[in-house]
Amino acid sequence: MEFVTLKGTNLNTTVYRGFAPIKDIAAISAPDPFNQDTNPEGLQRDLTAKHAAESYRYAEGSKAVPDHPRLWPEVILNIRDTEVVTLVPIDESYDLWKIIVHEDRLDMSLTRPKISRTDGNHRLNHGAGNQEEDWPPLDVSTPFCFTVGLAPEKEAFLFIDINDNQKAMNTSHLAHLKTRLTESEVLAIEEPSLWIAQHLVDDPESPFHGIIYLGGEKSQGLARKVNLAALRTASDMLLKESVKLRAFAEIEPKYAMSRIYWNAVSKAYPREWGDSRQYLLLRGFGIWCMAILGGEIIDRCVARRVASAQMEEEMIAYLRQTRMVVDWDAKEGTARGHGGRVGARNLAEMMKRALSDDDVDIGNLAQDLARSL
Repeated sequence: MEFVTLKGTNLNTTVYRGFAPIKDIAAISAPDPFNQDTNPEGLQRDLTAKHAAESYRYAEGSKAVPDHPRLWPEVILNIRDTEVVTLVPIDESYDLWKIIVHEDRLDMSLTRPKISRTDGNHRLNHGAGNQEEDWPPLDVSTPFCFTVGLAPEKEAFLFIDINDNQKAMNTSHLAHLKTRLTESEVLAIEEPSLWIAQHLVDDPESPFHGIIYLGGEKSQGLARKVNLAALRTASDMLLKESVKLRAFAEIEPKYAMSRIYWNAVSKAYPREWGDSRQYLLLRGFGIWCMAILGGEIIDRCVARRVASAQMEEEMIAYLRQTRMVVDWDAKEGTARGHGGRVGARNLAEMMKRALSDDDVDIGNLAQDLARSL
């Protein structure tokens, strides 16, 4: 398959631009969907079937209603494996080039495609046609842009730049890509809340390990209860709410204290933590509420000079005081009707009023007496 293109520079990247039938562009390219279990180095977000169908119908309708102008931005493809193409100059004085794609060298069964869809996967998803689902190939012209030989990390940076300001982009997916592409030391300085959130995801000792949705495709049978964007916001809230936590100069003790606190939450609220369908605690506003409350609890524990070995138990004792204040039941609980940052703040302030240092001391004494029996 051959494509006539105009070679040029888009900002600081060499590109080859042209026009071709959607069916041809779709046939030679494939998505590289990120899946945190099966393709952790992938790029694309989870495909939205409705969006893909709407894109197909929009392009298909351009022939049915020729008097009604329709267009969309160019799709962007990265030729990752330069062995599958040959670049032939047509007229270098006008920067005209022919790109010959050797279809026999394309293995469309590969998880990581040789020609990937940096931008435009939804527009191309049905473009090559699917007889089983009654999607005829789209013989409609579309603008395209080829980049050649971009390394996966550079392509990922372009993906972030292109999608960062689009309304529909999954913010958890973008956040996770940023953690993959940014050195840990740099991320800790520039975005400490994201650094902490990602470590809570990766750390086997964290209660969030294995339950965070990072964007991209969703694995069947696995329940991701919280998304990374919500956890990053919660980490940011915890850092801002706790005076003592902000006093730590290094990121590691901030993370360690955060992990201790969230472990305490998961143990003080075991039912709510374990069942995100019946309870609202692990909804976005729920963990934001607990993060705001956590700032107060961490400050009390540090002010009382609690030893690190006893810190989790002390936090659990505080958290148990709040159990009677807010009911997290999704159907009948008092947390229903709250939402967003305002709702999280209101619930947290209610729970803060239930905290008592004296009751924590009595609770600790009772536990010590029970252990001595």
